[in-house]
Amino acid sequence: MGSNIMVIGNCSEEAGVLKEQLISIGEKEVIFLTTDQLTSCQCPKQSLKLIIFMTELLDTQALEQFKTLYAAFPKKPIIIISADDTETGLKMVSLGAQDHLVKGEYSLPLLKKSIHYAIERSAMLKQIDKTKNEYQGLFMDNPNPMWIYDPDTYKFLQVNKAAVDNYGYSKEEFLNMTIKDIRPEGDVFRLQKMVKSQKEEGVIDGGVWLHRKASGDEFYVHIYSHDTSFKGKKTRLVVAIDVDKSVKHEKKNEELTRQLQTYSDRINTILNSIRDSFFAVDKNWNFIYVNKMFELLFAKKKEHLLGKNVWTVFPKEFATKIAPRYEKAMKTKKHFKFEEFFEEMNMWFSVSVYPSQEGLSVYIQDITQSKIMKEEIFKERTKLNALINNTDDLIWSIDKHMRLLTANDALKAIMKQFNSHGVKVGENILVDGIEESIKADWAGYYKKALEGTALNLEYEVTIPGKGRKYLEVSFNPIKNQKSEVFGVGCYARDITERKVHQLTIEKHNRLLEEIAWKQSHKMRGPVASILGIMSMLDLNDLNSTFNQELLKHLKTTTDKLDLMIKEIVKSTISIEASNKGE
Repeated sequence: MGSNIMVIGNCSEEAGVLKEQLISIGEKEVIFLTTDQLTSCQCPKQSLKLIIFMTELLDTQALEQFKTLYAAFPKKPIIIISADDTETGLKMVSLGAQDHLVKGEYSLPLLKKSIHYAIERSAMLKQIDKTKNEYQGLFMDNPNPMWIYDPDTYKFLQVNKAAVDNYGYSKEEFLNMTIKDIRPEGDVFRLQKMVKSQKEEGVIDGGVWLHRKASGDEFYVHIYSHDTSFKGKKTRLVVAIDVDKSVKHEKKNEELTRQLQTYSDRINTILNSIRDSFFAVDKNWNFIYVNKMFELLFAKKKEHLLGKNVWTVFPKEFATKIAPRYEKAMKTKKHFKFEEFFEEMNMWFSVSVYPSQEGLSVYIQDITQSKIMKEEIFKERTKLNALINNTDDLIWSIDKHMRLLTANDALKAIMKQFNSHGVKVGENILVDGIEESIKADWAGYYKKALEGTALNLEYEVTIPGKGRKYLEVSFNPIKNQKSEVFGVGCYARDITERKVHQLTIEKHNRLLEEIAWKQSHKMRGPVASILGIMSMLDLNDLNSTFNQELLKHLKTTTDKLDLMIKEIVKSTISIEASNKGE
């Protein structure tokens, strides 16, 4: 701060009096300047600590001169000395002057005190301005979104540039909103609860919140707040630090960890629920995992196995037989599977080995019962084959694609009559050489059976080399345990002899029915006619014309009756001839 006091006024006499007053209170460096010099920019270059503006002008003129003075020295304390014009002085004070004294009414102590307080007040205002600028830097230019809000109404009172940039709302939009408006609806109750609970002063860590931008996009922020005062009201200052990436990354990690744990639990559940024994070893042949079935199979607890060497656990014979194979898998990193019988345990095992960079994973399946069942099935199949092949009837089965599953020798022999190659298991049952019409018929029968309908029918077919044959055929759907049809079982037998006999009988019956019909219907007319003619004959006059006409009709009717009798005799002869042919 300077050491000079500059007095501005147009009355030299009053200026002289003021100078003596200033000197008497210790202010020796005083500069005088007229208002004309002020307006003509003839301002001194000396360092100033205070300006005293003496004015006799009317209100408007005095204010204009003060504004010019204040514009020229905006940061210097100014004291106004004027005539008895309190209103004008107060206006100047409101425009930036530090004090107002009335000419002839102030004392030297008051002048000294006014100068002292004006300088101090100016310094204080400068400090306030500095603090305000620092506040503007800390708040308005902060890279993190910040705002001040009213905890009673939740309204935004002030926001910084970062808030505008990050949230996408203009400052005007913010000031017409509340802090509820930048949150999802589901968080509003939690927000209200937090605001009401913030009784303590100082910085409060509000935790992580989900905020919503003007675009509708949501992102995570970490909220810190501090109590403050804004325009004389108790408010809260908030800084929102964008932690969206870290929170989402953390949530993703948590989800991945949860999924990994779920996957691990699922794998453990699966491995413990399967009926196979399973174990895994590291590169040093130490157990790192065993399931419950493995514990049961070898009668050892998991806690006694994990970390132990595999060759110290397996029975001697088991280790001797599988060690070379495990070592080969570990070395070649190739999966393989084998079956082995272990006399020491009296059991058959199917072993699947899966090598990896960390070691081996091994599935051990007890197939003892399966082996026994296969042996039994083989024996039963041998018996069945002997049974079905010891008949001339045709027995076979097909899958849902009409491929042959099984067939006895009789069926295979018949198929060779159509095609020298015949048909083999796995081939389509409708081989080349079969007439297309026959193929179409049988394809329809198979389709119905595959749809679940059992069929029984008679079929007439010409077999090359065997002539026309009649077959009695049955088609029966084959179902699995879920009642799903997966094939058709078929049986056919030659009923030609029976069928021919049946057809002959049917033919005879038709002829007999025809004879009976003729006897009962056709002959009835002529007989009735003869009886009628006989009743009309005049036996007393046989030569009458009327009798002669009746006799003619009688002869015609008798001829018809004779023809009918001949037809019946002919039909009877045909039946007799047919019987002899049999």
